[in-house]
Order: sequence, then C-alpha cells, then structure tokens
Amino acid sequence: MSSMTMTNRFAKKPERKVRFGITRGHAILFFAAFTLFFYTLTELVFASGEKPVPSVQHIQAVKEVTVQPGDSLWKLAVDHRSDEGMDVRDLVNEIKSWNKLDGAIIYPGQTLQIPIKP
Repeated sequence: MSSMTMTNRFAKKPERKVRFGITRGHAILFFAAFTLFFYTLTELVFASGEKPVPSVQHIQAVKEVTVQPGDSLWKLAVDHRSDEGMDVRDLVNEIKSWNKLDGAIIYPGQTLQIPIKP
C-alpha cells in the first residue's frame, strides 16, 4: 500500500459550528430598519409644529367675512386686497394661514378673517 491515505467518502462529515453574531444580512436589515425609524421620527417631529401666524406688525386690521355661495379664496382675496399692485397669491396664502386652513376649500356660511395691510 502506498503512503497516500485514503478517506472514506461515505463517512459522516463533522458538523459545522453554528455562527453566532451579526451576519451581513442581519446588518443590512438592521440598517434599513434603523434608517426608516429615524426618517419617520424626524417627519413626526418637524411636521408637528404649529403653522406660523402672519406677523402682527404688518397687519393693520382684520376683516371678518362670511362666505357666500360661489365664493372662493381667490375671489375673496381679489375683493379685499388693499391695493391693485398687491399679489393675490400672497393674500390667499395669508388668509389660509390666518384661518388655519389646510386647503383652498371653503364653505358657504363659514366666517373667515381677512388680514388688511396698510
């Protein structure tokens, strides 16, 4: 017989040890969950702030108007702007922020406060 050793290919191979710790897949999953968590947390923190109210320094008075059928924020802003050179979009945004409106939808009978600038 030669000096070469022969192994039995049918012999039971020793079992591999179980790997404990963080694998690459676990690390990627943890990083994705961590990123999603902090993204959601920052969105909640920054979205929970109150909407800014227009500065009182520039507003001379506030006029209360009851919305009539067919009125829109644009129409009210055009009707109540203080001068012809005033941008209507700015006044619409001020009316929305002053009355804490989320959108441009208003309803007949609703009372709105329209800021009047000097």
